[in-house]
Amino acid sequence: MQIFQILTTQIAQVKSLGNTSVVHLGWLSNIIKSIIEGVGIVGVGIILFSLILKAIVLPFDIYQRVAMSKQNAKMKENQDKMEKLQKQYANDKTAYNQKLMEMYKENGISMFSSCLPAILSIVIFIVAINAFTSYSKYADLNNYNALVDAYHTSLIENSAEITDGNIKTGTIDGTSYTITPDGSGNYFLVVDEADESKYMVMSVIKKDFATAEEKVAYVKESQRNYYVDVERYRNYVGNNALTASECSAQVKETALNRVKTEYEQTISGNMKFLWIKNIWQTDASFKHPVLSYSDFSKTLSELDANVKSVSPYDEGSYNFITEKLGDYKTQANGYYVLIVLSIGTILLQQLISMKTQKEQQKYSSADGSGASNQKMMMVIMTVMFAIFSFMYSAAFSIYMVTSNIISMLTTLIINKIVDVSMRKAEEKKLQQKYDNRFPGRTYGKEKRKKSK
Repeated sequence: MQIFQILTTQIAQVKSLGNTSVVHLGWLSNIIKSIIEGVGIVGVGIILFSLILKAIVLPFDIYQRVAMSKQNAKMKENQDKMEKLQKQYANDKTAYNQKLMEMYKENGISMFSSCLPAILSIVIFIVAINAFTSYSKYADLNNYNALVDAYHTSLIENSAEITDGNIKTGTIDGTSYTITPDGSGNYFLVVDEADESKYMVMSVIKKDFATAEEKVAYVKESQRNYYVDVERYRNYVGNNALTASECSAQVKETALNRVKTEYEQTISGNMKFLWIKNIWQTDASFKHPVLSYSDFSKTLSELDANVKSVSPYDEGSYNFITEKLGDYKTQANGYYVLIVLSIGTILLQQLISMKTQKEQQKYSSADGSGASNQKMMMVIMTVMFAIFSFMYSAAFSIYMVTSNIISMLTTLIINKIVDVSMRKAEEKKLQQKYDNRFPGRTYGKEKRKKSK
């Protein structure tokens, strides 16, 4: 009859939250997830992903640099013609552009030969932004779900597990097991087979089931309502003076402390990298390791609209779960280091690119304004990337810095290799011309003799 005695025990309800949901990632975000989880250090995983992505597009970069260098060489060969056209049509831009295109065609110069790789880079950039944005929302939501799970785990530690064998049904005085501490509804009583003093009460909607299996499945999937056995809890803490509400408050406090422990011992370590406390937020002092609800709600855009408005994702539930994390809601997430690096590396990359395209820009317009237009574009690009750095996560900034550095290095190396190769080809061409005039002599040696 122990089970009936349990039913007459005074109980007090503890706040419960709804079931958690997950974000479903796209294919590229799943790749990012696999790499990060495989490496184990989130920042290193992002750097590795950036290197892999750059390795994939490297052949296109090489093609672009080689094509650009070849066009620059042809433009140098026709420098006199282009300078003459600039002077001749200085006051007629339309005519100048027409004559310039004709001259390009005659000499095999194509301004569009390197456009395809540039377009590809833009597409990859946009895809990368979307992938990192999606994954950052996934990470923020998963971290919050872990906090909710920690809270629930603390509540049910001393409760029975819900299994087919320990869901008890029956009647008391001809009535189904019913507990109505607030006079509002019916509940199933879940009892531990090994220790009937351990139990949990779950509210369910009144419903008829065709089989016992259906009832078991329904109880397993139902919203849980947690209760404290007041008498048992008083004995546990050694304080018989506690009221039911005080017992409930202490259990809730213990659960929220478990949430804080989960954050400090597990979650914060998973999202920390160097000085950045939450890599999925901007490296800035106006962002914080634990999000405000207004920031967290942006993460919920990935979830079904019906889920976003109910527990555990409504504002009240979020503030309840993060109640003990107030200090982390005000700490600076970073110190703008990655933002400065993002802006600096893209600016340096633009300067290197300008130097590479110097010949093309010099003659791209009748009045020589092409170089000025490129400088303006450099300013626009730098400002645009600065805005991106402030808008998106530190993870995306790490990707940008890594990508920019690799782009600069590959540009310098490829340009050097192409310059050496084209210089050798030019010397070979000059040697052939020299051989036609002075058989048996070496152009390079004769040139050095004259210089002495």
